[in-house]
Amino acid sequence: MILGAVMIKRPAMTEFGVAGFVPLGFGLFLAILMLLPIGTGLAGITTPHLVMISIFYWMTHRPLLVPYGACALLGLFLDLWLDTPLGLNMLMLIMTRMFVLNQFKYFRGRIRFIYLSVFAVMSLGIYFVAWLIISIVHGTVWDVMPILYQWLITVFAYIPLAWILGRLRRMTM
Repeated sequence: MILGAVMIKRPAMTEFGVAGFVPLGFGLFLAILMLLPIGTGLAGITTPHLVMISIFYWMTHRPLLVPYGACALLGLFLDLWLDTPLGLNMLMLIMTRMFVLNQFKYFRGRIRFIYLSVFAVMSLGIYFVAWLIISIVHGTVWDVMPILYQWLITVFAYIPLAWILGRLRRMTM
């Protein structure tokens, strides 16, 4: 665009500067937050999958800022520290990214309740795949209730975390 004698260059969609690292940086912060020991071992508190929520949120608002490599690195980081088969969280985060890329055109621009509903259905499918993989790796059918509890807590954690991510997105972008 030319204004007077000065030409103003608009940034391309792939140029994002320092603010473009906010999704990855905040995702890493959420991964570390997931690893913190909350309560005691007797409390049986299940931690929501905060990184999955973050990937879903950023993919629905700024998909270019969350490449496959970022999902893989965050998932590998979680796999190395959590008691899960190596590659499980990486697969879960990459599946989240693929789902949003393939289905976003159907729920784009809808009300927030639709985003929550889509996240709930998507994460239920991803947790089911994770349960299948854990059962296959261990050679026995695992109890599904801990997975369902974590899914339910993750869905309820989506609302406040999406609000925080929305405020962060408005401040930095």
